[in-house]
Amino acid sequence: MRDDDPGATTRSDGDPGAATVPADAAAPHGRCAWDGQPLPRSTGRRPRQYCSDACKTAASRARRKEQLTAVTTAVAESGAVLAEARPLQEALRTLVDRFADKVDLAETGALARISAAEAEAAEDRADAAIAREQAASADRARISAERRMREAEQAQRLAEEREDNARADLERIGEKTRAEVLELGEKLGDAKKATELAESVTADQANQLRALRTENRELQAARTALDDELTERSRQLQATQNTSAQLRKRLGEQSDRAAALALQLATAAADATTAREETLATHADLERVRQRHDEQTQHLRAELEAARQQAEARATELIRIQTLREAAQDLIAELRGQREDLKARHDALYAEVGKLRADLDQLRVQPAPGAPEPEQDR
Repeated sequence: MRDDDPGATTRSDGDPGAATVPADAAAPHGRCAWDGQPLPRSTGRRPRQYCSDACKTAASRARRKEQLTAVTTAVAESGAVLAEARPLQEALRTLVDRFADKVDLAETGALARISAAEAEAAEDRADAAIAREQAASADRARISAERRMREAEQAQRLAEEREDNARADLERIGEKTRAEVLELGEKLGDAKKATELAESVTADQANQLRALRTENRELQAARTALDDELTERSRQLQATQNTSAQLRKRLGEQSDRAAALALQLATAAADATTAREETLATHADLERVRQRHDEQTQHLRAELEAARQQAEARATELIRIQTLREAAQDLIAELRGQREDLKARHDALYAEVGKLRADLDQLRVQPAPGAPEPEQDR
């Protein structure tokens, strides 16, 4: 529709609350945006929008009322959003507290399990060290027992060699003694024969007989010495046999001790193997506990990240709401300032109107120049 159409409607571009009024021939300069009355001719550069200041003030009040209503609505909506956000904030705080409690509980439990596992591992290591020490002690005892066994075997061999040597010496001495005894017997027989012959011989033969008797006594003394030596050798042989028996007994004891030490060594080796297996099992349990703790930590971190993202989203929403609220408060403050200005202008206009009324009353009371004075009562 064209602008010069008498039935066209016009609307003020500068006033969002201006009324739409028809343009006709009775109002060539347009109609008032507030009450639709014809506008007087504009004396300035800008076209008039209102027919009077009262219409302009009424339209301004209407605009401010609409703005105040919009601001009040925005503040109410922001308050409702804040009221809705408070439970979410409390729920988020509760979720964060629960997450922190879970993290603390998980860390405490994991640390306790790790400490217990480390303590068990330390005990296992101590047991393994004790087992290794016992094994080393058993090895040393076994080596000592083997050395003692070798020494006992060597002593036994020496005793057997001494016994064999003593027996050989004894047999040799016995044979020699028997030979000497036989020889002495033969000599004694010869001496007896010589004695029998000496009785019939001369004095020279008697002297020879005395010499033979002396030799016989010497032979008997030698035989006695040989008997004593044979007795001493027999005693030494008995002592050697006793020593050999003692060595055999000690060898048996050392063998028993070596067997006991070997049994202890086997037991210590079995204990060390068991301790090693328990240590490996403990390490495996510790590794599983660490893996479980890592999984729980990752899960809790994922939950914390999700909660943090939700918190950031809520915080962004709260910031936006706070921004809207601050903007609304600024707008309210601006509207209040404008209201104060309007109130001041209204008061000034009211005072000016009162002054004009007073002047008008004064003008009404004063007579016009050249007018006849009213008659006074006589």
